[in-house]
Amino acid sequence: MYGKTICTIVFFIFLVASFSIYMGTVDPRPYFYLLQSQPNGASSPCSSSGKPLRVFMYDLPRKFNIAMMDPHSSDIEPITGKNLPSWPQTSGIKRQHSVEYWLMASLLNGGEDENEAIRVFDPDLADVFYVPFFSSLSFNTHGKNMTDPDTEFDRLLQVELMEFLENSKYWNRSGGKDHVIPMTHPNAFRFLRQQVNASILIVVDFGRYSKDMARLSKDVVSPYVHVVESLNEEGDDGMGDPFEARTTLLYFRGNTVRKDEGKIRLRLEKLLAGNSDVHFEKSVATTQNIKVVSYYYFYISGFRSLRESPCS
Repeated sequence: MYGKTICTIVFFIFLVASFSIYMGTVDPRPYFYLLQSQPNGASSPCSSSGKPLRVFMYDLPRKFNIAMMDPHSSDIEPITGKNLPSWPQTSGIKRQHSVEYWLMASLLNGGEDENEAIRVFDPDLADVFYVPFFSSLSFNTHGKNMTDPDTEFDRLLQVELMEFLENSKYWNRSGGKDHVIPMTHPNAFRFLRQQVNASILIVVDFGRYSKDMARLSKDVVSPYVHVVESLNEEGDDGMGDPFEARTTLLYFRGNTVRKDEGKIRLRLEKLLAGNSDVHFEKSVATTQNIKVVSYYYFYISGFRSLRESPCS
């Protein structure tokens, strides 16, 4: 059981880290085969035999996922890599928590034997089970102010999802321990979190979770999807690589006082501010005032390369 959990965590870390690099694009299909393919003979880190992790993805009604992006989406036609809607460019800050979408897109577009993971359609063959509920988008869509009447729809989705899972023999077989649930927004799944505390959660930090619910021994910490457009391989003039032309190593522009009176951010500011190759500024970060002038943009939760390359 521990080996399977470790394999699952390794796979999802690989997946979300890969996607974090190129979220500047809105159409996922051209990238999956490049990012997921391995040289012939390369073995998976999860298996000495080189066999990929087998993932069963539940076929949930679309109101749990892509209907939040396209309200006219119908449940009649199965979701595939071809009819999956592209992530909207106008989503703004919602894109920060869109890992749930990209994980689903990966499974829909994957399937080759050399991939780190493949989607299987027989649950009896699965190593893990992915639950494609866009819990973060649900929070952002249905009453994100937490007092709106629409918040009730977010709660009802969680109730209905738990009813669905509790009627699944595979959920009951493991108590949900081999189920992967994305929950990257700090308020995602806020009504029924305790009912999924045994599952493998995709989170961005542990700030609003108790230790009996979320912890490094079973969960995956994913990076935020950046909201600054990624770079192309060549500059606008086609002359050279703009990534290599930068003179700053690290860039931060944002709020330096957050939780616990900003103790961690203030310490980071003391360590980084004043260095010639670091830009650390207390301000309000938006897609308009963040300048792509450095090799890396510094999220307090981790580093993110802004170069659109799977090897950056």
